[in-house]
Amino acid sequence: MDWNDLKFFLALAQAKTLSGAAALLGTSPSTVSRRIAALEQALQVRLFRPHRDGYDLTDAGQGLVPTAEQAGAQMRVFERNAREAGDELAGPVRIDAPELLGQDVLLPALIRFMRDYPAIRVELRSSVQPVRLAAEEADIVLRLVRPNQGNYRLKKVGAIHFGLYASEGYVRRNGSPDVPEDLHRHKVIGWAEDLTYLTMANWLASHCPGIRPSLRLTSFAAQVEAVQKGAGWAVLPDFIAIPAGFVPGLPDLFRPESELWLLTHAQSRALQRVNLVRDRVIVAIREELNQLRPQHSA
Repeated sequence: MDWNDLKFFLALAQAKTLSGAAALLGTSPSTVSRRIAALEQALQVRLFRPHRDGYDLTDAGQGLVPTAEQAGAQMRVFERNAREAGDELAGPVRIDAPELLGQDVLLPALIRFMRDYPAIRVELRSSVQPVRLAAEEADIVLRLVRPNQGNYRLKKVGAIHFGLYASEGYVRRNGSPDVPEDLHRHKVIGWAEDLTYLTMANWLASHCPGIRPSLRLTSFAAQVEAVQKGAGWAVLPDFIAIPAGFVPGLPDLFRPESELWLLTHAQSRALQRVNLVRDRVIVAIREELNQLRPQHSA
C-alpha cells in the first residue's frame, strides 16, 4: 500500500467527485481515479460507491475516515519535522490557543521570545472555537477542557477564572444585580446560538434560567468591546476584566472556571525550538495567573 494514497481517499471523501478531489489536490481526475483504484486493490475492500452524480463512501470507507485523517495528519507532521530538523533553532512553531489568552497573554511574551530567537517563526491561531486535535496541525495547543484524543502530551498549567462584569459607566446608570434573577431587568451580553456550549454561556443559563441576552456575539474580543462601551453584563475571564477595571457583579455567586491544559504534539517534542516556545508559553501563563491570585483571595 502507498500511504500517499490516503490523501486521495480523503479528498474524494470530502469532494464526492473526481473533479472536485482533483481540484483539492492540484492533479487530474484520472490520477485520482487511478490512485483510489490502487488503494482499494491494496486493501481488498470497496471504499466508494460510484453513481451518476459522483462518489459516496461505502460503510467500510466511512469507517476508515477517522483512521485515515489521523494517519494523514501524522504523516504531515513527520514530513514537516524531517524537513526542518537540520536547524534546531530555526523554523515554524504552530500554536493554537483560546481567544484573548493568545492575544493578550501569549502574543506579548512570544514577541519578546522572537527577539532572542529570530530564526524561529511562530504561527499563533487564537479563536474561541478550538482546533480539531485529529488534524494534528499545531505543535502546541492550549485547551480549557482536558481532551481525550489526539497524539499529544498533556500538562495542566493552571485554571482560568470567569466572572460577571460590566463597565463603571453601565453600573452608574443601571446599578448592579443583587441576585441572579435581577439580570432579567439588565442588559446582558451573551453568545451566538452555535456557541451556547461554552462554559460562560452554560453558567449564565444555569444561574438565570430563561435569560435572553440583548446582544449575542461570537468572540471574546467583541464581548470585551461591548462591555467597555456600556452594553451590559458579560461573563469574562478575570485576566481580561480585572486589568480593564470592569466592575464585578454577583461576587458571592459561585464563579465558573476552566482548567487550562497545554498539549504538545508527541513528534514535535523532539524539536528544540518547540520545547523552547513551550517553556516560554508556560512561564507567560503562570506569571499572568499569579498576578490575579490576590484578587481571588480578597
